[in-house]
Amino acid sequence: MIETVVLHRRHRGRYQHIVRVLLAHGLGGFIAPFDPRGRRSAQRQAGEDIPRSSRIRAAHLRRAFEELGPTFVKLGQILSTRVDILPPVYIEELEKLQDNVMPSDSDAIIAIVEEQLGGRIDDHFATFERDPIASASIGQVHAATLHDGRSVVVKVQRPQVREIIQQDLSILADVARFAEGRSAFLRRNHVSDLVREFSWTLRAELDYHNEARNMQRFRRAFGASEGIRIPRVVDELTTSRVLTMERVDGIPLDDIPAIREAGHDPTALVDGVILMLARGILDIGLFHADPHPGNFAVDERGSLIVYDFGMVGSMDERLRERLLLLIVAVTDRDSQRVVDEIARLGVVEAGWDRKAMERDVSHLIGQYVGVSLSQLPISMVIDDVMGMMRRYQLRLPPELSLLAKTATMAESLARSLDPDINVFETVGPIIRESMRQFYSPAYWKERLKYRPLEVALLGAALPGHIQRILTRIDANDLAFHVEVDELQTTMRTLERLVNRISLAVITAAGYVALALVYLGLRPALGSWQGVVMVLAVIPLVVFTITVVLGIRRNGR
Repeated sequence: MIETVVLHRRHRGRYQHIVRVLLAHGLGGFIAPFDPRGRRSAQRQAGEDIPRSSRIRAAHLRRAFEELGPTFVKLGQILSTRVDILPPVYIEELEKLQDNVMPSDSDAIIAIVEEQLGGRIDDHFATFERDPIASASIGQVHAATLHDGRSVVVKVQRPQVREIIQQDLSILADVARFAEGRSAFLRRNHVSDLVREFSWTLRAELDYHNEARNMQRFRRAFGASEGIRIPRVVDELTTSRVLTMERVDGIPLDDIPAIREAGHDPTALVDGVILMLARGILDIGLFHADPHPGNFAVDERGSLIVYDFGMVGSMDERLRERLLLLIVAVTDRDSQRVVDEIARLGVVEAGWDRKAMERDVSHLIGQYVGVSLSQLPISMVIDDVMGMMRRYQLRLPPELSLLAKTATMAESLARSLDPDINVFETVGPIIRESMRQFYSPAYWKERLKYRPLEVALLGAALPGHIQRILTRIDANDLAFHVEVDELQTTMRTLERLVNRISLAVITAAGYVALALVYLGLRPALGSWQGVVMVLAVIPLVVFTITVVLGIRRNGR
């Protein structure tokens, strides 16, 4: 009860606005469990005229997120990567979330630039266009010119967007903690962890220093490549809320006629996109996580220009190794090794059916590997993969969820440029090159560098650990703690059941006692005995109503 009150009162105005928007879109079912007054009539009234099919509910969820602002737009974009949690209809709808909004007042934007960089805007820029060339929920982009004549673009964070996002993240954290206490499904899918990871991602996106570092890391990794061009960051004009970079114009990647007219080959360009993603994943552990056509262009030399490094995925070395071995197992069509690597990634639940998963994996590999995109219905692949994930309750690490989403977007982009491309043939050389590291002495020298020290420390500490265990066994003081899934929920349910039974027994006993007293005394209604008996009936009636409402509230 305390949790409910805290959830309802913190950030009260914003919380009420969120509830109103969800109700207006007929999504009262999403917030009904969090209403401390237990009201359901508003939910029914708000949604009674809205059809309840899954597709329409998913569309209303997308519109509600767009109406609620930047935090929920980003949340929807992250949720669209969680194919292991949401049904396909919600994934498809959340993928449509638009991050384009009306621009902020130019005077407010200039004030932020001057505050962040110090001094007047004329001190830093020879020209600064007041009208933005692009506008998103967190920031907007303005064209400018430096005093040395260089053309740049300036990405400026919107006024007060940081404060709004921090408030929304706090609300989401409260809701997630409270919801996990009410829903076994949400506990099983670790919704609090999902909100925590989302908060880290969004807070990182609020700091433009992170985007600048991402751009510089990609430039170092692909700087020697003639086919990829990444804008340079102007460090002295970059802060946590202002990002200044060189302006690099080109033909948008989805403008195929203009690309062909300029004499460039779309097939080579799509190869460049796929190779950039593959090399980023396997070589440096970074990948551009938003590969839609608007973030790519082609310059006059035919080089691929890459924009917007606000959403970048990262993978540590161990996860890259496991992923590489999984890719090799898939290309070898070895279903047993594929399942082994899935298990080592830690995404399977206890009691999973290994043999059944091997059969399903073998079917998917045989059906899709080696087929060109023109013959491969991507929607069918997505449905099959999501179906297998739900069937075996697979839990993808957030890095792999984002990677799966990125791969899907890259594949869709590739199909739009070259329907006959075979992605496996394109990335095959990169995979084979990365596999050579496992046979490199330098690789194993690095991996085993600290192993002798770790073995020595373990050997030195092992006798003490064994002695303490034996001492506790000898003293009969060795205890094991076992945690049973859903035990806490079951205990809370039993406590409520016992409390309800106790209240019903007390109520029944009270009625019996009053009946016996009445039969023994036969008091008149106007006497003091009659008044006492009437007063005694009141709490019994309240108890009765409480028991009945409790039963009705649970639907049983």
